[in-house]
Amino acid sequence: MCRSYRVWATLILSAAALTTNARSQESARPEQCLGGKLDAPVRIEVFSDFECPACRAFYVGTIRQVMKDYCSAGKVCVIYHEFPLAMHPYAREAARYSVAAQRLGRTQWAAVVDALYENQDRWALDGKVDAAIMGALSPEDYMKVRRMLPEPSIEDAIVRDIALGQQRKVTSTPTWFAISPITKEQRVEGPVDYKFLKPWVDSIIKK
Repeated sequence: MCRSYRVWATLILSAAALTTNARSQESARPEQCLGGKLDAPVRIEVFSDFECPACRAFYVGTIRQVMKDYCSAGKVCVIYHEFPLAMHPYAREAARYSVAAQRLGRTQWAAVVDALYENQDRWALDGKVDAAIMGALSPEDYMKVRRMLPEPSIEDAIVRDIALGQQRKVTSTPTWFAISPITKEQRVEGPVDYKFLKPWVDSIIKK
């Protein structure tokens, strides 16, 4: 995971501390669902940094599969919060593209998120975030995103997500919260493989 002092670790879900947090239930908005719906029996909220290699691994190896297997069936809601770390020089710019795409719709947003993580190795070196997402959108949507980038409300949205993360004691990425009516909320720092997450999701859905 990405911390300001560059410590890397992976914690499996069963090691997470069980907590209840009313703020998590209030913080989510329908438009923040990258996949699924808010009323799904399981909700996964991720505080993520697009320049963080562990965040990329979690998205590519786990979250994308969760969205394919569960979100489309209405069983899991996946929510992403922007949490760019100061140690990553281009992460905030990437977050701006994400927020702007989110305002166009879930399809455009998912395409941009996918492109940013898939092309992380390139733009994290040269800062050419724009080139990473150019081919992910139609020319019309791409230009809409570009026009939105300077708007103060884009930065305001990122600031709000960071503040929310700080309220929930997020200090590294990815930090994510698995929430259900049965287990309330579990906090996990670091990525978890899909093979470990899937049995937990299945156990909740079957109850």
